[in-house]
Amino acid sequence: MTGNYRIECIPNISTADPDILERIAEGISSIAEVKLHFVDPGGSANRTVFTYTGPAHAVFQASERMIELALERIDMTTHQGVHPRMGAVDVCPFVLLDDEKYAHDLNKAVDHFAAHMGSKGLPIYCYEQSARQPERKNLALVRKGKYEGLAARFAGGDLPDEGPKTWSNEVAKSGATAMGVRPLMVAFNVNMTGDSRENLLSKAKRIATMIRERDGGLPGVKSIGWYIPDLDVVQVSCNLTKPMEAGVCEVFERVQELATTLKCKAPDSELIGCIPASQFDRCTAQTLGLGRFKPFTDERILEI
Repeated sequence: MTGNYRIECIPNISTADPDILERIAEGISSIAEVKLHFVDPGGSANRTVFTYTGPAHAVFQASERMIELALERIDMTTHQGVHPRMGAVDVCPFVLLDDEKYAHDLNKAVDHFAAHMGSKGLPIYCYEQSARQPERKNLALVRKGKYEGLAARFAGGDLPDEGPKTWSNEVAKSGATAMGVRPLMVAFNVNMTGDSRENLLSKAKRIATMIRERDGGLPGVKSIGWYIPDLDVVQVSCNLTKPMEAGVCEVFERVQELATTLKCKAPDSELIGCIPASQFDRCTAQTLGLGRFKPFTDERILEI
């Protein structure tokens, strides 16, 4: 698990409790050479995205500490939230920030880390570039049935790649984690206005279908339409998995066009976590209307 090549980790933790988040942030920041860029909680989702970078060996140390702290304090048997999830540390992706010549090293290191954390009792489904079964490359398929369906998956033989293979009180408390190497991704939501909540939600879902790649839309775009109660906003929520082909500027413009066609508006947007500087090639943070709900600062821009 050694390595001086630079990587990013963007774990999604199933809580928005400020005390728990503070402890996890302190744990990550306590590891020398690791930079914690941003902590991005969502109240209705009851979910928080951490973004940190550094040399690979240090990021793995920080990730082990993060997982330990999350599992100590989060009980999935009582968890509620609007976002799909299956575990306390729901997703733990690693992204290579350095030369592609290190890709094989990172893949091996993540396999080793998954085995290590599995040996400590965490059920892990390996996904994306780390998938050990073809159908587990896609996060949505890995997370099918969400936490509520996890016990049935264990009973039916759809078992984790690492960690416990039998359901227990400990597994019920932690849930399972999707872990793997994935390409750079941007989590980006476009806010909708100009109609009733019910109509906006219907329109957001239609737009999400029209822009997502699997339905013939933009390359690399995964999207859903949803309502966030704590922000009182309807959004087209997107993961941009090929941001160099369809980035925030292209997606924002396309959603605005479709919103106009459907007689509503898409005036601004929300970034979850951090963003590569290269995403601002044809628009600016101001153009996108970032910062409506949370401050948008330079700390959230990765120099890649």
